[in-house]
Formats: sequence, structure tokens, C-alpha cells
Amino acid sequence: MATALPPQRTAVDLVDKARRHFVLRFGFATTASFVICEWMGWQPSALAPVLTAVLLASLPTSPPPKVGLVLVAIMAMCAWLAFFLTTWLSHTPHLLFGIIGLILFLAFAGLAQAKGQLPLTLLLMCITVVPVVTLTLSQYAGIFPGMLVKGMAIAVIFTWIGFAVWPLPSPKQPDPPAPPAEAPVAAALIGTAIVLPLMLVYLLFGITDAIPVLLTTTLLVAKMEEERGAASGWAKLLGNFLGGFVAVAAFYLLAIAPSLLALALITLVIGIAFGNEIVKGGVRGGNALLAYNATMVIFGLALLKGPSNSGTWGARVVQFAIAVIFAVGMMRLLMPLARRKSPHS
Repeated sequence: MATALPPQRTAVDLVDKARRHFVLRFGFATTASFVICEWMGWQPSALAPVLTAVLLASLPTSPPPKVGLVLVAIMAMCAWLAFFLTTWLSHTPHLLFGIIGLILFLAFAGLAQAKGQLPLTLLLMCITVVPVVTLTLSQYAGIFPGMLVKGMAIAVIFTWIGFAVWPLPSPKQPDPPAPPAEAPVAAALIGTAIVLPLMLVYLLFGITDAIPVLLTTTLLVAKMEEERGAASGWAKLLGNFLGGFVAVAAFYLLAIAPSLLALALITLVIGIAFGNEIVKGGVRGGNALLAYNATMVIFGLALLKGPSNSGTWGARVVQFAIAVIFAVGMMRLLMPLARRKSPHS
């Protein structure tokens, strides 16, 4: 027993140290990416920390240089594909949205078959957001794809720096590979039927401020496709609400003594607090990641709007709630029908 205790204690200490490394790495990298975007005026400033958080939560170790460059290249291809497609077909909206619907269907079908998770997720992000921005915000039409690529590049750079300073591998248990869906075609049709109408609503009513909501909803639907159900959807909804309230508290706290240093300290505290939950992995860690993303999106929007429009946070939280309730409700309603029609059910 005496000889067995030291190795056990060493193993426990190593796990604790790896957990601390993850939390500090997460807090530093997300804070640095957000503060730099705010300092340089690169909007949307929340894009870089959200992508950084996703990379740090997904990768157990530092990505090799080749992988980092591939991530940036994939984002560039998806973003500019969506932009040029929208530009070329803007005068034939029926054809444009027919092609967008087809791309959404193919992407969701690929996810439903557990193929190309990361490239298809980036494609979903770009094909849902870029057309809305291009058609409704002319001042961002030609530069938004570049913003997406810049956000991914910043995320990769600070992921590398974070692992260089705190190199221990993440103790977070990797998510199990998603099994193929029983009815991938039906699942893809359901995902398309949820996301495409939201895009049309945003375009018809010009709800440009709700673009982050569209992005979050798309990722939520894609993730629930991987989970093959909407059982955890309501927990994700609560996570979005939590993120909204944390963002509000951070905004008013920053208003007490507005400065870049105060912004960095507040963002670091947020990153460390959520990192402590994300490192636990599982459903709880996934919900914490979603809540962190919602926090940074709403916080970034509040900073962009300024003190005169600080009250818009309430509308943003409500928009998140409506979109997530719609997505979760449709999933719970339609997924059982898809499973019922599956020949394997």
C-alpha cells in the first residue's frame, strides 16, 4: 500500500494540473482574441472568442500547423463560396434559396451520416449567415467573408499560444463519435425545414441584429442532429438565458470603469468561470460551451451598440429564446416521425 499511494497521488495531481491548464488556457485565449478584436474594431468581435472556445473545447492537444492552416482554408472556401453564390444569384432569389436549401440539405445529410463534421459545420455557418449579411447589410457585403476568415485565423493563433503557455493535454473526455442516423434523409429534411424558414424571416423583416441568433440556432440544430434527438434542447435553452444574464452583468460592470484593462479582466473571469464547467465534459460541458458562446455574442453586441442602446440585450435574449424554442420544438415534433418512418425502427 505504501508503495502504491505515491503513484496514485501523482496521477491525481497530474489530472488536477491538466484541469488548471485547460481553464487558464481557455480563459487566456478567449480573452485575448476578444480584447484584440474590440481594440482593433474588428466586428463582430464575438466571432473570434467563440471560434477559439470551440477549438479549445474540441482539441485535446495543440493542433499541428497543417491542421490550423486547413481550418482557416476551409473557413475561407465556405465563406467566399456563400458570398459569390449570393452575389451571382441575387437577382433570382427563388433559384438562390433553392440552391441554399440544397446545400443545407446536403450538409445536414453529411452530419447525419457522421461524415466531415468540422467542414460541414463551417459550411452551415457560412451558408446561413453570409447570404443574410450580403443581402441586408450592403456595407458588410464584400468584407464579411473576410471577417469570418480573420476570426478563424485569430482563433487558431491564440489556440496555439494557449497550448504553448499551458501545454498539458485537456483532461476533458472527448465526445464520443456520433453514430449515423437511422434516417439521414429525413433528418436532413428536418434540419433544412428549421433553418431555411428562419433565414427567410430575417430577410423579409430585415432583422440584421439577430444574425448571431441565426448562427446559434443553426449550430444548435446541427448539434442535435449529431445527438439524434432534442432531449437536451431545453437545457441548451437555459444555457442561452444564463449567457444573456451573464453578458448583461458584464456590460453594466464594465460601465462602472470602462477601459481596455477592465474589459480584459471581466472577460477573463467569464472565461475561467465557464472553462471550469466546460472541462468537465459531457452534456454539462457542452451546455456550458453554448452558454459561453451566448454570453460573448450578447456582450459583444451590447458593446457595439453602446450605452444608449444597452437595453437591447433584453430583446436579444428574447430572440435567442424564440429561435431556440422554435428549433427544439420542431426537433421534438418531427424527429419521432423520422424515426417512425425509418426501416430500422
